[in-house]
Amino acid sequence: MPRSIRIAAIAIGALVVAGCTTNAAEPGVTPIATPDASHPMPDGSTMEGAEHGDHHAQDGDGSGPSAAAEMVCGGQVDTAVKLIVGAPDMPEPSTAWTAPDFTCTFDVDGAPLVLEVHDATDPAEGEAHFDALQSELGADTIEGLQGLGLPSFSTHEGVVAFLRDGKTLLVDATALPEDVGGDRTLDGVAYAVASAVLTCWVAHD
Repeated sequence: MPRSIRIAAIAIGALVVAGCTTNAAEPGVTPIATPDASHPMPDGSTMEGAEHGDHHAQDGDGSGPSAAAEMVCGGQVDTAVKLIVGAPDMPEPSTAWTAPDFTCTFDVDGAPLVLEVHDATDPAEGEAHFDALQSELGADTIEGLQGLGLPSFSTHEGVVAFLRDGKTLLVDATALPEDVGGDRTLDGVAYAVASAVLTCWVAHD
């Protein structure tokens, strides 16, 4: 695995603690009423319940994206993305929903950083989509601890994807300038953003 991704894996714990913190309720977010509840982080630490909000369950009629999908554009992830790309004044991201795909696009100095969730409700369908996407992109499986215990892949050119609970999270950083992530490559930026989303998903289960 490239050194930039290993660095991102080491540093992501601190970034995500900040990224999953919200001081005010976002639209569609209900603050957790039990501040003593704790949630595991990928680095082994825990985040207290008071440090983040909780999304509602998937729309009752199933006509819209799930709460997990919408979370990629929520306040928690938005904060993490700004930290990762070093753009604190980045405008609000834009969203699109074409079932079953929810897309969130961040404008990073005029370049798009795209987060897409294939919001499958059937795990088998979601797994088939993930496998087909990896094959289509010719991407390599992320091995070892960097895979965070989930099916995952990387193109090594700025596209990273993870599969969790049948939902495929894909982060595409290929359009960003090479120096946007500091010492990270574009693959490292995509990995760090994906890790931030996954940590928030775990924390809000």
